[in-house]
Amino acid sequence: MSEIAYLQIFLRSSAIIQGVYIVLATMSVVCWAMVFAKLLQFRRVSKIVTEDTETLQESKELHAAILNLPPAPNSITRKVAQAGYEEYLELQELGLSQEERAPVILESLRHTLRDEVRRQSGNSFRPLAFLGVCANAAPLMGLFGTVWGIFHSFQGFGELSRAASLMTVGQGLGEALGTTIVGLLVAIPATLFFNYFLGRLGELERGLDHFAGLFLKLVKHDLHKRTD
Repeated sequence: MSEIAYLQIFLRSSAIIQGVYIVLATMSVVCWAMVFAKLLQFRRVSKIVTEDTETLQESKELHAAILNLPPAPNSITRKVAQAGYEEYLELQELGLSQEERAPVILESLRHTLRDEVRRQSGNSFRPLAFLGVCANAAPLMGLFGTVWGIFHSFQGFGELSRAASLMTVGQGLGEALGTTIVGLLVAIPATLFFNYFLGRLGELERGLDHFAGLFLKLVKHDLHKRTD
Protein backbone atom coordinates (compact mmCIF):
# COMPACT_ATOMS: atom_id res chain seq x y z
CA MET A 1 0.00 0.00 0.00
CA SER A 2 1.42 3.38 -1.01
CA GLU A 3 1.96 6.33 1.27
CA ILE A 4 -0.90 8.13 -0.50
CA ALA A 5 -3.26 5.26 0.42
CA TYR A 6 -2.20 5.48 4.09
CA LEU A 7 -2.81 9.22 3.99
CA GLN A 8 -6.23 8.69 2.45
CA ILE A 9 -7.15 6.21 5.21
CA PHE A 10 -6.09 8.77 7.81
CA LEU A 11 -8.03 11.61 6.15
CA ARG A 12 -11.18 9.49 5.72
CA SER A 13 -11.17 8.47 9.37
CA SER A 14 -13.25 10.21 12.01
CA ALA A 15 -11.74 12.84 14.29
CA ILE A 16 -11.48 10.32 17.16
CA ILE A 17 -9.57 7.84 15.01
CA GLN A 18 -7.29 10.59 13.73
CA GLY A 19 -6.61 11.64 17.31
CA VAL A 20 -5.66 8.05 18.23
CA TYR A 21 -3.30 7.87 15.23
CA ILE A 22 -1.65 11.15 16.23
CA VAL A 23 -1.19 10.10 19.85
CA LEU A 24 0.25 6.71 18.85
CA ALA A 25 2.58 8.33 16.32
CA THR A 26 3.80 10.76 18.97
CA MET A 27 4.38 7.92 21.43
CA SER A 28 6.32 6.02 18.79
CA VAL A 29 8.60 8.97 18.01
CA VAL A 30 9.29 9.64 21.69
CA CYS A 31 9.92 5.94 22.39
CA TRP A 32 12.43 5.55 19.57
CA ALA A 33 14.20 8.78 20.53
CA MET A 34 14.43 7.51 24.11
CA VAL A 35 15.69 4.11 22.93
CA PHE A 36 18.56 5.57 20.94
CA ALA A 37 19.42 8.01 23.74
CA LYS A 38 19.44 5.23 26.34
CA LEU A 39 21.53 2.92 24.16
CA LEU A 40 24.19 5.62 23.94
CA GLN A 41 23.88 6.43 27.65
CA PHE A 42 24.24 2.84 28.84
CA ARG A 43 27.19 2.31 26.52
CA ARG A 44 28.92 5.42 27.86
CA VAL A 45 28.08 4.71 31.50
CA SER A 46 29.20 1.06 31.28
CA LYS A 47 32.56 2.20 29.93
CA ILE A 48 32.94 4.75 32.75
CA VAL A 49 32.03 2.21 35.44
CA THR A 50 34.52 -0.30 34.04
CA GLU A 51 37.35 2.25 33.83
CA ASP A 52 36.69 3.71 37.30
CA THR A 53 36.46 0.24 38.83
CA GLU A 54 39.86 -0.60 37.35
CA THR A 55 41.19 2.64 38.81
CA LEU A 56 40.10 1.64 42.31
CA GLN A 57 41.49 -1.86 41.86
CA GLU A 58 44.89 -0.45 40.93
CA SER A 59 44.93 2.13 43.73
CA LYS A 60 46.55 1.43 47.08
CA GLU A 61 45.52 4.62 48.87
CA LEU A 62 42.05 6.11 49.25
CA HIS A 63 43.09 9.70 48.64
CA ALA A 64 45.09 8.74 45.55
CA ALA A 65 42.14 6.76 44.21
CA ILE A 66 39.85 9.80 44.52
CA LEU A 67 42.39 11.97 42.72
CA ASN A 68 42.84 9.38 39.96
CA LEU A 69 39.13 9.22 39.17
CA PRO A 70 38.38 11.46 36.16
CA PRO A 71 36.47 14.62 37.18
CA ALA A 72 33.57 13.91 34.85
CA PRO A 73 30.49 15.81 36.11
CA ASN A 74 28.07 13.14 34.82
CA SER A 75 30.07 10.13 36.03
CA ILE A 76 27.86 8.10 38.35
CA THR A 77 30.86 6.27 39.84
CA ARG A 78 32.47 9.62 40.60
CA LYS A 79 29.28 10.71 42.37
CA VAL A 80 29.22 7.50 44.43
CA ALA A 81 32.87 7.87 45.38
CA GLN A 82 32.48 11.57 46.16
CA ALA A 83 29.48 10.93 48.41
CA GLY A 84 31.40 8.24 50.27
CA TYR A 85 34.59 10.32 50.58
CA GLU A 86 32.75 13.38 51.89
CA GLU A 87 30.96 11.21 54.44
CA TYR A 88 34.29 9.66 55.44
CA LEU A 89 35.87 13.07 56.02
CA GLU A 90 32.91 14.18 58.14
CA LEU A 91 33.02 11.02 60.23
CA GLN A 92 36.71 11.60 60.91
CA GLU A 93 35.72 14.71 62.87
CA LEU A 94 33.60 12.74 65.34
CA GLY A 95 35.08 12.34 68.80
CA LEU A 96 35.24 8.55 68.79
CA SER A 97 37.69 6.22 70.42
CA GLN A 98 39.94 4.05 68.28
CA GLU A 99 37.80 0.99 69.08
CA GLU A 100 34.58 2.71 68.04
CA ARG A 101 35.91 4.62 65.05
CA ALA A 102 36.31 1.83 62.47
CA PRO A 103 32.96 0.02 63.02
CA VAL A 104 30.95 3.26 63.11
CA ILE A 105 32.62 4.71 60.03
CA LEU A 106 32.34 1.52 57.99
CA GLU A 107 28.69 0.97 58.89
CA SER A 108 27.78 4.57 58.11
CA LEU A 109 29.69 4.49 54.83
CA ARG A 110 28.04 1.23 53.86
CA HIS A 111 24.61 2.86 54.14
CA THR A 112 25.75 6.04 52.40
CA LEU A 113 27.23 4.17 49.45
CA ARG A 114 24.20 1.91 49.16
CA ASP A 115 21.83 4.88 49.14
CA GLU A 116 23.92 6.69 46.52
CA VAL A 117 24.04 3.60 44.31
CA ARG A 118 20.25 3.28 44.51
CA ARG A 119 19.85 6.99 43.80
CA GLN A 120 22.01 6.85 40.71
CA SER A 121 20.25 3.70 39.50
CA GLY A 122 16.89 5.36 40.11
CA ASN A 123 17.92 8.38 38.05
CA SER A 124 18.79 6.08 35.17
CA PHE A 125 15.51 4.17 35.49
CA ARG A 126 13.15 7.13 35.73
CA PRO A 127 12.97 7.93 31.98
CA LEU A 128 12.44 4.24 31.20
CA ALA A 129 9.04 4.35 32.88
CA PHE A 130 7.67 6.03 29.76
CA LEU A 131 8.55 2.93 27.72
CA GLY A 132 6.60 0.81 30.17
CA VAL A 133 3.62 3.15 29.90
CA CYS A 134 3.71 2.96 26.10
CA ALA A 135 4.05 -0.83 26.17
CA ASN A 136 0.85 -1.09 28.20
CA ALA A 137 -1.17 1.84 26.87
CA ALA A 138 -0.52 1.62 23.11
CA PRO A 139 -2.43 -1.66 22.51
CA LEU A 140 -5.37 -0.37 24.54
CA MET A 141 -5.45 2.87 22.59
CA GLY A 142 -5.30 0.90 19.35
CA LEU A 143 -8.14 -1.31 20.54
CA PHE A 144 -10.16 1.75 21.51
CA GLY A 145 -9.67 3.18 18.03
CA THR A 146 -10.79 -0.10 16.49
CA VAL A 147 -13.91 -0.38 18.63
CA TRP A 148 -14.78 3.24 17.99
CA GLY A 149 -14.24 2.79 14.27
CA ILE A 150 -16.50 -0.27 14.17
CA PHE A 151 -19.17 1.57 16.14
CA HIS A 152 -18.88 4.55 13.81
CA SER A 153 -19.11 2.28 10.74
CA PHE A 154 -22.35 0.67 11.89
CA GLN A 155 -24.05 4.00 12.43
CA GLY A 156 -26.68 4.44 9.77
CA PHE A 157 -26.30 0.80 8.68
CA GLY A 158 -30.07 0.32 8.40
CA GLU A 159 -30.53 3.35 6.15
CA LEU A 160 -28.37 1.94 3.33
CA SER A 161 -28.91 -0.81 0.79
CA ARG A 162 -27.28 -4.20 1.36
CA ALA A 163 -24.46 -3.66 -1.14
CA ALA A 164 -23.78 -0.12 0.03
CA SER A 165 -23.89 -1.23 3.68
CA LEU A 166 -21.34 -3.99 3.15
CA MET A 167 -19.06 -1.61 1.30
CA THR A 168 -19.36 1.04 4.00
CA VAL A 169 -18.82 -1.39 6.86
CA GLY A 170 -15.89 -3.10 5.11
CA GLN A 171 -14.18 0.22 4.50
CA GLY A 172 -14.84 1.32 8.08
CA LEU A 173 -13.49 -1.93 9.49
CA GLY A 174 -10.32 -1.61 7.43
CA GLU A 175 -9.75 1.92 8.68
CA ALA A 176 -10.54 0.99 12.27
CA LEU A 177 -8.24 -2.04 12.39
CA GLY A 178 -5.37 0.22 11.41
CA THR A 179 -5.28 1.69 14.93
CA THR A 180 -4.77 -1.77 16.42
CA ILE A 181 -1.89 -2.40 14.02
CA VAL A 182 -0.27 0.93 14.86
CA GLY A 183 -0.82 0.32 18.58
CA LEU A 184 0.99 -3.02 18.35
CA LEU A 185 3.79 -1.45 16.31
CA VAL A 186 4.30 0.97 19.18
CA ALA A 187 3.86 -1.53 22.01
CA ILE A 188 6.07 -4.38 20.76
CA PRO A 189 9.35 -2.40 20.46
CA ALA A 190 8.55 -0.52 23.68
CA THR A 191 8.10 -3.81 25.56
CA LEU A 192 11.25 -5.39 24.14
CA PHE A 193 13.47 -2.39 24.84
CA PHE A 194 11.92 -1.81 28.29
CA ASN A 195 12.88 -5.34 29.35
CA TYR A 196 16.28 -5.02 27.69
CA PHE A 197 17.04 -1.78 29.54
CA LEU A 198 15.88 -3.30 32.82
CA GLY A 199 18.52 -5.98 32.31
CA ARG A 200 21.16 -3.38 31.52
CA LEU A 201 20.11 -1.42 34.59
CA GLY A 202 20.59 -4.52 36.73
CA GLU A 203 24.10 -4.94 35.32
CA LEU A 204 24.82 -1.29 36.02
CA GLU A 205 23.65 -1.58 39.62
CA ARG A 206 25.80 -4.66 40.18
CA GLY A 207 28.76 -2.78 38.74
CA LEU A 208 28.13 0.13 41.10
CA ASP A 209 27.82 -2.26 44.06
CA HIS A 210 31.20 -3.75 43.14
CA PHE A 211 32.65 -0.24 42.84
CA ALA A 212 31.27 0.65 46.28
CA GLY A 213 32.77 -2.54 47.72
CA LEU A 214 36.21 -1.58 46.40
CA PHE A 215 35.80 1.88 47.90
CA LEU A 216 34.99 0.37 51.30
CA LYS A 217 38.07 -1.83 51.00
CA LEU A 218 40.24 1.25 50.51
CA VAL A 219 38.55 2.89 53.50
CA LYS A 220 39.33 -0.15 55.67
CA HIS A 221 42.94 0.04 54.56
CA ASP A 222 43.07 3.75 55.38
CA LEU A 223 41.53 3.20 58.82
CA HIS A 224 43.95 0.39 59.56
CA LYS A 225 46.86 2.61 58.61
CA ARG A 226 45.60 5.41 60.87
CA THR A 227 45.34 3.10 63.88
CA ASP A 228 48.89 1.80 63.47
